[in-house]
Amino acid sequence: MEMRELFEPVAIGRAGRAVLAPNHLVRSATYEGKADSSGAPTEAITNLYCALADGGVGTVITSYTRIAPYDQPASSQMVMYDDALIPAFRAMVDEVHAHGACVVAQLAHGSSNRQAHPDAARILGPSAMEHPTSGLRSEALTDDDLRAVPELFAAAARRAQEAGFDGVQLHCAHGYLLAQCISPLFNHRTDAYGGTWENRVRLVREVYTAVRAAVGEDYPVWIKMNSTDEVPGGLTRDDFLSMASVLAADGIDAIEVSGERWSDHGADERAYYAEAAEELAQRIDIPVILTGGIRDLADVEPLVKAGHVNLFGFARPLMKDTSYVEHLRAEL
Repeated sequence: MEMRELFEPVAIGRAGRAVLAPNHLVRSATYEGKADSSGAPTEAITNLYCALADGGVGTVITSYTRIAPYDQPASSQMVMYDDALIPAFRAMVDEVHAHGACVVAQLAHGSSNRQAHPDAARILGPSAMEHPTSGLRSEALTDDDLRAVPELFAAAARRAQEAGFDGVQLHCAHGYLLAQCISPLFNHRTDAYGGTWENRVRLVREVYTAVRAAVGEDYPVWIKMNSTDEVPGGLTRDDFLSMASVLAADGIDAIEVSGERWSDHGADERAYYAEAAEELAQRIDIPVILTGGIRDLADVEPLVKAGHVNLFGFARPLMKDTSYVEHLRAEL
C-alpha cells in the first residue's frame, strides 16, 4: 500500500456491515466534557466533530458515552442510557455526516476504581480492591452485575443505532471496567470470570454477544483494547493477542489497539503500540486501528508499507489542531 492511499476511501470492517469511511485516518476517542447537564451532546460537541470532519478526519470516534446512570467518571460527559436523548444524538450525527465524516459512538462502563468520580453511586470492578493511584475502592461484580453489564452495553448500542451512528466501539482500555476485567492486576476472581485469559475475557465476549443481539447482524461493532498494562504482573501482549483473536472470531468488526499507560509515554516516543498492532493484524482478518503516539506520517510509514495495518487513530494532535489531517495530506 502506498502512503497516498491513506487518504482514499476505505471500508472498515466485515463485508456487509463495514463503515464506509472517506479515508484511513480516525479521530481516536478523547475526553471533552462538553455535554449538557442531561448528558446530551451540545452545539460545542457538534461543532468540534464537524470541524474535525472539515479538517480531513475520515471517522470520528466520540468521547466515551456512559452506559449506566450510576457510573460517573467525569462531569459534562455524554450518556447513552436514556431513550429521551436519541433525538439530540441523531441531530449531531446528521450534522457530522453532512460535513463528510463517519461517526462511531464509543460506549464505556466507567464506574471502575480507576475512572469513577468519588461520588459515583457505585464503583465496580472484577474484584474488591483499592486502586493504587486513585485510592478508590471497588466492589466486586456480583452475579446480578455480570448479567446486567452486557445488557447495559446492549441497550446503549441500540440507542446509538437508532440515533444513526455508523457503528459503536466498546471501550476495553484505559482503566474502564472491561479493561480491568481482562487485567490480572485487577481481576483476582477465582470463578469462571477470573484466572486464565479465557476467563478474564469472558465478560467482554458476553458484552459483544448482547450488543450483537441488540443491533442485529448488519451493524458495525468495534472494540478498543489495551495491548498491555505496561507494568510487571499486568496484561501481557500474548494474552491480549489471544483475547483479541477470540473476539475477532466471535464477530467483532474492528479492533483499536492502545495501552493502559499511554499517557506516561514521552513526547519523543512514537507509535507506542505498533508492534502489538502489527502482530495482531497478521493473526486476524478484520481491520486493526493503531492509536497512541502517532504524530506524523513517518511514524506509520513502515506499517503501511508492510501492508497489514493501514488505519490510524489520532488524539492529542487533533486536540491542538482540528485540521491536522489536512496538514498530513499536504506532506505527500
